[in-house]
Amino acid sequence: MATSYPDAALPMSSGALTNFKTFKDMMRVSNLSIGATILTVAVTGCGGGGGDKSPVANNPPPPVVTNPTTPVTPTPTPPQTPQSANLQVAVAPTYVAGSSEAVALSKLNAFRAAQGLGALNQNANADIASKNHAAYVTTNQSGATPHAEVAGKPGFTGVDAMDRLIAAGYPIKSATEVIAFSMQFPSPDASAIDNLANTVYHRASMMYQGMTTVGIAPESQDSPLYVAIGLTTPQVNAGDYVGMYPANNQTGLWLTHSVESPNPFYQEMAMSQENMCTKTSAPVSLTSEASTTLNVTSFTVTEEGQTAPLDARLITKSTSTQDNTYLTPNVAFLVGRAPFKPNTKYNVHFVGKATGAATGSNTGLAIEKSWTFSTGVFTRGC
Repeated sequence: MATSYPDAALPMSSGALTNFKTFKDMMRVSNLSIGATILTVAVTGCGGGGGDKSPVANNPPPPVVTNPTTPVTPTPTPPQTPQSANLQVAVAPTYVAGSSEAVALSKLNAFRAAQGLGALNQNANADIASKNHAAYVTTNQSGATPHAEVAGKPGFTGVDAMDRLIAAGYPIKSATEVIAFSMQFPSPDASAIDNLANTVYHRASMMYQGMTTVGIAPESQDSPLYVAIGLTTPQVNAGDYVGMYPANNQTGLWLTHSVESPNPFYQEMAMSQENMCTKTSAPVSLTSEASTTLNVTSFTVTEEGQTAPLDARLITKSTSTQDNTYLTPNVAFLVGRAPFKPNTKYNVHFVGKATGAATGSNTGLAIEKSWTFSTGVFTRGC
């Protein structure tokens, strides 16, 4: 059954974003002891007097002998092993070196590689789908709902990303789409992919583990980057996979969360540049294998040299109805309630468990991870 992951709309303003024991029987085999009860024969004699006072022996009954029971060794249960990985490698794209598409794909695959995810490879038909959709949005000035098309309007090729990919000749079985402007176009140091990775929902879309291909419509001064991501046959991570972002020892992390629609903080504040600049940090995330469910026991970020963790929000699929729509069960995000400090080192600690058949264990995969990252100075429009 084809799957289309949810995408989100976003106003088309600069910086805006849119969018998977043998148990060892201790064999306490009791050696069967055959115990013989020794009955003491009391011999007493009395002198004098008549009569036969000969002692009479009180003979014990013969012992009952039973044959020892042969211990039964239980049949060993084959050891359970985690699911094996089957990841594809990157293939050189045909995009022009240094172009918006080339930079975007390089950034996207670097983002995935940092977490141990498989590469995405260019697909020419997917490129066509993205370019068709970019033209539709421009023609119809539909920036307010950039992921959807309306039948009958000029340039219509499909209601959603999956329809558009199929219309362009790519026999897709699952798809998602992300759209964003760069923060400092055309600077590659603040690219659209960086902007997308600096969110909750759009980062999650780019982390879908099974995706294999990508189609890109280039960014310009007036039009955002369009990235359609899909698969026919999914790639698979190992059952004991755990990915973290930012990665261990990563540097230059942005200080705040980017503007994003839908708003992952909708229950507490509006999505505005001011709120993101003053009430959020860049998101920190941990992910388990795609088919598992991640259970969080503890998730903290602490400034180097401090003992108290930062005040932060935990966001998972079960946090809200909206999170249930846009997040998968195998990911957890932590977003501070204030910006990170510039040029500062932070320590992350996660304790939890991933459950599911892929882990190779009926009790699940226990996870405890500690890692560090450092911020830069980029404040994403603040």
